[in-house]
Amino acid sequence: MWFRWVRRLFLLAVVIATFAGVGYFIFHDTGTDRDRLYNLQVTLAIQTAIAARLNDATRTAEAPLPQYRLVTLGNGEALLDVAQKFHTTVEVLRMANKLLPTVDFGSGETIVVPEGVQILDPPRWLKHVIAQPNDTLSTLAAVNNVTLEQLQKDNPVLANRELLPGDIVFIPELLT
Repeated sequence: MWFRWVRRLFLLAVVIATFAGVGYFIFHDTGTDRDRLYNLQVTLAIQTAIAARLNDATRTAEAPLPQYRLVTLGNGEALLDVAQKFHTTVEVLRMANKLLPTVDFGSGETIVVPEGVQILDPPRWLKHVIAQPNDTLSTLAAVNNVTLEQLQKDNPVLANRELLPGDIVFIPELLT
């Protein structure tokens, strides 16, 4: 009789140990995966922030010529104030962004600001794309049906060096 009790107790201990072991591995593995995912997200966020700041720094440091910038207008921010800040004109801002002549104030949108440009010749509006791996100015010119010369003129920094993933490329669309 005591042998049965010992056997049942041993069997119960084995079952409890099995469940405890499986539970431990499930909990431990989930925690490890969660930590790994968190670390990956933080790493990607830091890499993105560094790439953005590096892009801003290289565009500023490399550009001896007037350059284009993306600027987010505040609600009610006057185009005249933005034009004065970046040494351009309200007319250039309107043309570059396809804004109506009646638009004088921002409403939270991001616009292209041709810094230091007093006239856009030839007349054009500008859109922007983010360069992807294997993009070149030639391929972007072909895809967007624009001449390579005009694309180089609107992106003087990028015309002097290889296009890097994450670079902002300003694509002109000629107004007719």
